[in-house]
Amino acid sequence: MTVPNALTFSRLLVTPLIIYLAYLPDTTARWMALGLFVLAGLSDCFDGYLARRLNQISPLGTFLDPVVDKIVLLSLFFVLSDLRLVPLWISLLMLTRELLVDGVRSAGALTGRLVGANFMGKTKATLQSICIGVGLGMWALAWPEETIRLWLSWLAGLTLLAAWMFAFVFLWWQRDWLLESSYQGG
Repeated sequence: MTVPNALTFSRLLVTPLIIYLAYLPDTTARWMALGLFVLAGLSDCFDGYLARRLNQISPLGTFLDPVVDKIVLLSLFFVLSDLRLVPLWISLLMLTRELLVDGVRSAGALTGRLVGANFMGKTKATLQSICIGVGLGMWALAWPEETIRLWLSWLAGLTLLAAWMFAFVFLWWQRDWLLESSYQGG
C-alpha cells in the first residue's frame, strides 16, 4: 500500500472515533474530536501532495480519496444535525448535492467521459471543512447551544448555497453531454 493510500485509509478509520468523541458530554472529548478532524483534513491535503511528489498516484487512491472525503464531511454534517446544531434539511441537501454530482460523474465514466475534480469541488470541500471545524470548535468551547445553532446555521447555509451554485455550474458545463445522452436513451 502506498503512503498516500494509507493516509486516506487512516482518515476513513478515524471518522467513527471523531463521531463518537463529538457525542460525549466531556469537553476534552470534544476537543479531541476537533483535533482529529483537523488532522484528518491536513492528511487529505498531504496525501494528494505525496501521491504526486512520490509518483504514487493509483487508481485506488484516485477513487478512494474523494469518497473518503465525502464520508468524513457528510458524516460530520449529520452529527451536527443530530446534535441539533445544524438544521437537518441542510445536511440532507448537502447529501443530495453530492449524490447528484457523483451520479453525473459516474454516468460520464460509463460512457468514457472522465470528469475530474476542479477548483469548485476543492473550494466546496474547504468550506464544508471550515463549517464543521467551527461547529466542533464552538461545541468544544461549550458555547450555548442556541448561539452555536444561530451562527452555524448561517455558516452551513452559506456553505450549502456555494455547494449548490458550484453544482449548477458543473451541470451547465456538462449540459451538451447530458442532453446528448438523454436523447440516446443513456
